[in-house]
Amino acid sequence: MIKKIVNIACIIFLVSWMIPKLFLVRIEPWEIGVRRSLTGGIAEEDFHFGYQFRVPLLHSYYRLPRTLQYLDYREAPGGEAKALEVRTTGNNIIFVDVTVPWRIKHNEAWQIVREGFIDTYPAKVQSTATGILRETLASMTNLDIYDTDKRQATASQILPRLNEALHQYHVEADSVVIRAIQFRPEYEQKLQDKQYFIVQGKLDEAKRKESVAVQETDTNEKTIEKEINLKREEWNKKIEELKTKFELEIAEIEAQAIAYDREKRAAADAFYATAKADGDLAEAKAEALGEKLKASALASRAGQTFSAITAAENFQLGDVQLNSNDPTFLQRFGSMEAWRKFFMGK
Repeated sequence: MIKKIVNIACIIFLVSWMIPKLFLVRIEPWEIGVRRSLTGGIAEEDFHFGYQFRVPLLHSYYRLPRTLQYLDYREAPGGEAKALEVRTTGNNIIFVDVTVPWRIKHNEAWQIVREGFIDTYPAKVQSTATGILRETLASMTNLDIYDTDKRQATASQILPRLNEALHQYHVEADSVVIRAIQFRPEYEQKLQDKQYFIVQGKLDEAKRKESVAVQETDTNEKTIEKEINLKREEWNKKIEELKTKFELEIAEIEAQAIAYDREKRAAADAFYATAKADGDLAEAKAEALGEKLKASALASRAGQTFSAITAAENFQLGDVQLNSNDPTFLQRFGSMEAWRKFFMGK
């Protein structure tokens, strides 16, 4: 029983392993698959990365590259590749180091197989590109070759013409990269010497223009400096004139201020003297009136009494020698009448 189960498991394993091998084919990421059927011919589609269906003995697949291919025209060690040799319109031989990356157009690989280019299309692409490159590069002059902008412009003209010619083979070029262009060694030396003289001439011309520019600059600087000095003198003159004018106006204002000050001070002094005199007169009149009133008050009976009281308060009696033999002493000195006459005069 166990042996029977093992045999069945082995059969199932073999079937599960054989069926994908028989009915599926794997297309790698860097490949394009083109299916051919014995009954229907070439399928009109490209098959991309993954497992694709097939029937054994009925279907077969062609594999074409999906990645970029390169046409390299450059000198390589061992002579495996050479630079593109081109004869220019000036009857000079140039060697062009150029690379053309290209690829199969999207969903057109099946047409390459159907039209019978499966084995020959790389050679056809190379021969077509070589012809277009030689034809276009031959139109360049010696000066164009040494001019980077013109060299790049020529390279940009090659790409549309090349793609138009490659359209029949269902491929397209991505770009045309010109890395270097060289002449034959003997002519290269002549061109370098000529280029050196051209550069030297341009350098001499640049130095001449620099000298002219320096002279013009010096002249302009001197002219500007002269104009600045003239303007400075003009403004200094205006400043002095305005300064003199303002000093005269300031002196006039100061004189007016002094005169005004003196006038006001004189008026104030006169007013002060008048006011002081009036005050002194009023004070004198007040004092005279007070003395008059005081005299009048003191001359009255009450005034005399007041004077007597004041005199009595301020009276100090010194040593008095009495004569007891004088019988009139008490009448002259001790009676009230005597003291009233003494202080009041009556």
